[in-house]
Amino acid sequence: MDEYDVLIKDATIVDGTGKKPYEGSIGVKGDRVAAIGEVKGDAVKTVDAKGLTATPGFIDAHSHADWTLLWFPKAESYVMQGVTTFVGGQCGGSPAPLGEHIRVPRMLTDHLPELDPYKYYPRLPYYPLEQVNEWMEEYFGWKLDWDTMDGYFKKVEETGVSMNYAPLVGHGSVRTKVMGLDYKRHSTEEEQAEMREHIHQGMKDGCVGMSAGLDYDPDVFAAHEEIIDGVSVLKDYGGVYCPHWRRTGRRRGIAAGHVPNEKITALMECVDVHKKTGVRLHYAHLSTGWQIYPAAPDELEAANLKATIDMIVKESEGDLDITWDAIPQMTRSGFAVMPYLCSLYAPWLRELGSREAFAKWLKVDDFREEVKDAIRRGKWFIRVGYNPNTNPRWAENIHVLKSRVPGVEGKSIREIAEERGADEWDTWMDIIAEDPDARGVTGQLEPRKWALQYYTHLKGMVGLDTSVFDIEWEMKTPPYAFPGINTFSAFPMFYIKYVRDSSLFTLEEAVQKTSTMAARVHNLEGRGVLKEGAYADIVLMDMPGLKVLGDEIETRRHPEGVKHVFVNGEAVVEKGRHTGVTPGRVLKRV
Repeated sequence: MDEYDVLIKDATIVDGTGKKPYEGSIGVKGDRVAAIGEVKGDAVKTVDAKGLTATPGFIDAHSHADWTLLWFPKAESYVMQGVTTFVGGQCGGSPAPLGEHIRVPRMLTDHLPELDPYKYYPRLPYYPLEQVNEWMEEYFGWKLDWDTMDGYFKKVEETGVSMNYAPLVGHGSVRTKVMGLDYKRHSTEEEQAEMREHIHQGMKDGCVGMSAGLDYDPDVFAAHEEIIDGVSVLKDYGGVYCPHWRRTGRRRGIAAGHVPNEKITALMECVDVHKKTGVRLHYAHLSTGWQIYPAAPDELEAANLKATIDMIVKESEGDLDITWDAIPQMTRSGFAVMPYLCSLYAPWLRELGSREAFAKWLKVDDFREEVKDAIRRGKWFIRVGYNPNTNPRWAENIHVLKSRVPGVEGKSIREIAEERGADEWDTWMDIIAEDPDARGVTGQLEPRKWALQYYTHLKGMVGLDTSVFDIEWEMKTPPYAFPGINTFSAFPMFYIKYVRDSSLFTLEEAVQKTSTMAARVHNLEGRGVLKEGAYADIVLMDMPGLKVLGDEIETRRHPEGVKHVFVNGEAVVEKGRHTGVTPGRVLKRV
């Protein structure tokens, strides 16, 4: 009889325990690492790993993949870059509990303008579950046929997925279950008691903690006391609280003159929840506590972030009681792709039916002013970084990637406006009017070096804030978006930029950021490390050969150099190709 199912021979092993890399082999039996280091014996399958680096499977500490996983169960965008586990149910939104009204699932939203036409926002924030299921049956041939997190877990297991899913229960989903459409107010004591029961149920079903989405409906209307009340339930289960904190305020009705939240106050509000409940606090996509205008030099922003971190960890009493994830800002197209300069004008694209029609109407002064006025009055929300209502330097954060308009490629709207001696907003619209297919990207031109503090601090780790897709998906309706480059390449890019091509992290330090810390924070026993008895979630990378093939125009390409990926002992990626197997599991609280 063979001693091992898989023998990975002669790898450079970075095991996640803090040891320096060492040469050795890994014997896998079933779903576990049976031996590591100097390993002898026969195996059903032998992988020659000479020249490859073996690490624990990467863990995305902040993901929305639970809302697309049933559509993309092979999880290509994740596993092809070495991610073997994601922590889902973020920003207050989990797939359960389901009530009479629910948020329209991500993959159905592309059809909603046809099913229930709208201009700015859907007619309802939440639709009747019965109606959603009629649409689901029509477009996808299946329904949301679960009520609880346990029911959703069974659906995932029946479908079969290629990666692991560590679930959070979403406070927003719980609030919607209890309050339905009547959520724009504080909850009553009776409603809070009902919410506690649903949170208890989610934790008993196996959730590892709870998230909240305090910038989003319905959590944005929750009183601080309501959040404390809900989080207190987690104490009985050793759960973790993962808030999307009150960073921007409600993302509706943001008119000219809007005063944004004081971010440091919002961050300290979460510390107060931690102190009053004793529940572990893990911030979702941490950012600086103060907004500095005009745009500050790197030295000032570095001090801003350091002061923020110092404040939130001031009363920390251990490695894991207060932690955070941050979205890697290694390229401007990391988070999502616009992809057209006109994509941010989605309401008018929907109304007029095409980019060409919108461009034609932008040549009409009255129409142009109507569009500006609607945005100024807050009828349509553009993200804070490039919203003319909220950021005086918004035009620095929109760049033209590709256009048939002469002389604009590679420049920001501000730069083009200065060259033309024109108004920035009119310049943006002028380029669209001249070229409705002009490609654009939002974000700063160069990655921010001061932001590396998110990761160099012992309590920080990587969280992508993305979902799972294949390389073909894109929205067929405005804003025609498709996933950013992080969705396909963030983890290899992290190793390329911060380990191989610089000295920011050693290999063993990088593994803490991409695997080990997320497993420890979320109590994922046996994950994030390679040692005897641990689960065999393993990545084999060709470090010299790691290469990101996606770019700002086309992000949807898998990276090179991720040679083999094992999930629970089975090869999901072999010689750089997805094998089609689905050994992923729901990682329930134990």
